[in-house]
This record gives sequence, C-alpha cells and structure tokens, in this order.
Amino acid sequence: MAVENFEQFLSEFRGDDLSYALKQLDLPVSGSKSDKVNRIIGLYQASDEVSIKRVLSAFRSDDVKLAADKSGILN
Repeated sequence: MAVENFEQFLSEFRGDDLSYALKQLDLPVSGSKSDKVNRIIGLYQASDEVSIKRVLSAFRSDDVKLAADKSGILN
C-alpha cells in the first residue's frame, strides 16, 4: 500500500481510535486528528521495522473493520 493510500485509510479512523493506537505505539496522543495521522505515518516512514501490519495491530480490531467499511477498501 502506498503511503498516500495508507494515510488516507488512517484518516478514516476516529480521533479516539488514533489516540488508542498512538498509545499502543508509545507515541504522544495529543493533537488534532491530522496530527495523529501524521505521527503514525512518520513512524511508519522512519523505520523499516515498522510495517503496516504492526501499525494496524495497534488498533482495536473493531475499529479497523469500521475504518475499512468507511473507506470502501473491502468492496
């Protein structure tokens, strides 16, 4: 998945969902929704050891399903 598409997908999550994932990733949870998305994208881009799977694992599974439904990624 290209970074732009991943960023777009992350923007489908609610702010609280992003905060939860940031906490799981040991990143600061404050800021706007776009700040939170950018923080996660920054982590993903900065490390070869951080995969999309690792990032998505930081979210609750129901939240990933909801974001996937909202984005139409499963259609």
